Amino acid sequence: MHDAVIVSAVRTPFTRAFSGALSESTEFDLAKAVVRGAMEGPGLRPETIDEIALGEVYQGGGCIARYVALDLGMPADTPGIAIGAFCSSGMVAVHHAVASVRSGMKHCVIAGGVSSVSVSADPATAPKTWSPSHPGSTGEPASDLTFNLGEMTARKLGVSRADIDEWAYRAHRSAVEAIDRGLFADEHVPVETGGRSITAPDELPRRDLTPQALAELEPVLGPGHTVTVGNQTGLTDGAAALAICSRAYANEHGLTPLATVRGWANVGAEPNEAMSAALTATRRAMQVAGMRADSVTRFEVHDSFAVLGLAFERGLDLDREKINVLGGGLALGHPFAGSGARVAVTLVHSLRRSGGGTGVGVVLGAGGMATALALEVPAA
Repeated sequence: MHDAVIVSAVRTPFTRAFSGALSESTEFDLAKAVVRGAMEGPGLRPETIDEIALGEVYQGGGCIARYVALDLGMPADTPGIAIGAFCSSGMVAVHHAVASVRSGMKHCVIAGGVSSVSVSADPATAPKTWSPSHPGSTGEPASDLTFNLGEMTARKLGVSRADIDEWAYRAHRSAVEAIDRGLFADEHVPVETGGRSITAPDELPRRDLTPQALAELEPVLGPGHTVTVGNQTGLTDGAAALAICSRAYANEHGLTPLATVRGWANVGAEPNEAMSAALTATRRAMQVAGMRADSVTRFEVHDSFAVLGLAFERGLDLDREKINVLGGGLALGHPFAGSGARVAVTLVHSLRRSGGGTGVGVVLGAGGMATALALEVPAA
């Protein structure tokens, strides 16, 4: 088996859906930005890319990856593949690329995920009764992730609203600090839309958020519940992509490996048990990679609800200071298929800035799915 190394890792800014700087950008605009950025950063030529794999959600058919390959002037024989696994889609695309490279079937693949929530999930036109991930029932309403992921996890974990809000406050504070220190600069690429080059900051992190303001918010599902608009993520537009090559290919072409992928896992569970799937996926990815939780340098969990971060911390008995050090998905936002790839991108750059080490990223998907990735960044 060949080592699969990451030679570039980029994303667009994550901007507010329906009102943000990228709200008029299509999935094609966003995908072109990150695929181009993943190639140009390390100096990859279009003809050296064996395949593009992009996670998609709510596209209604088609293949953005193939469209982008041709639109960017890649050879006509460059294939594209669309991967759909709901919120896990972007990370599953990375798994696909890693497996192709490790097997020797491909030498260099660009993988990631993209969603323009503003364009493809406009509430004015989106179906109101369509089940996106599993057959609905009284106990597991198909469309209500606030209940399935947020409230059910809080109920099973037995955590207080105050504990959940504390996690949310830390997430936004950490993300704002990271933005102010320019720590996302290595991740960001501009987006070309309508003849304009958009270089916006991440828009979702709240500078004005206080513990008191969080405590005063009413629960989304009414009294007695825990999820509020303050302790869950917001919808954003965005995309992320990574260039993944064999180590031999990187050496031959003078490419600098940023990280080596050591393990990965996909796990399913009952629709309201996605947190257990996330813990299992993380353990399996670490087992494959030969890692122990207490020795992993950094964890990045896409905490679309603050309680998911708490459950991850407690379920694996982790040091909180190792988790989502730059704010995580709760603060940065959720562009559906882009989130899993963003987890990998942020993990790579975070570890490089801290001098290297091991990292594990995980994202939960609708319908009780979870996907994890374990990687190693060489010492600086």
